[in-house]
Amino acid sequence: MQLNFVFIRQLRTEKGWTQQHLADICAVSLRTIQRVEVHGIASLETSKALAAAFEVNRESLLAEQELTVIDASKKPVPLWLLAVTFLAGVLCGAFLLSLLR
Repeated sequence: MQLNFVFIRQLRTEKGWTQQHLADICAVSLRTIQRVEVHGIASLETSKALAAAFEVNRESLLAEQELTVIDASKKPVPLWLLAVTFLAGVLCGAFLLSLLR
């Protein structure tokens, strides 16, 4: 799951903890804490351990996109499809102009 790594780093530094100290509190590896603080990626168990260590609810550690419900029917249009559609429009326009001359 995606966590707000900036907020987590801020909470840790406000408490004056090292990454190793936080790892010990959460019973995870130092590498796990480093990964969370750089990429924001964590398992459900790690996110629960972090929330307990910081005495906050787990939802406050989630990144913005984790909090947003994504409508699966509204997928973004691929860039290649936009380019092909634009090119088709240009070619059709050029063809129609050539017929008018």
